[in-house]
Amino acid sequence: MKLKGTMTEQAYRKTLIASKVHLFNDISMRRFLNIIKKTFPAMKTAHVLSWTPEQGEDIISFLVDTQTVIKIELDRYDDTIAPIVNVYPIEMWMKGLSKMYQIKIAVALDLAKSDISQGS
Repeated sequence: MKLKGTMTEQAYRKTLIASKVHLFNDISMRRFLNIIKKTFPAMKTAHVLSWTPEQGEDIISFLVDTQTVIKIELDRYDDTIAPIVNVYPIEMWMKGLSKMYQIKIAVALDLAKSDISQGS
């Protein structure tokens, strides 16, 4: 999908950049970041694609670099409960998504490519 610089894309870009900063710098995201790093030791960047807070757990999907989406279900209160981790190739994740979500992923991919090329 070709990006056009629309207001929607700009809004997603702002949100995705903030999510990356939150993931890498906020102590509340440390467990998620550790799971991502353990699953992808060579990871260079990650962005939050979706976050679904449930009653006792959080379900968050992350774009990792440019090839993979990792979906993590993590108990909010009990660190002893093992997280549920699913990994998907980006092509498989994209199937059947709404146009708006495809735009969000296209923006996330653009940001990830930029992060990787800049080494951040």
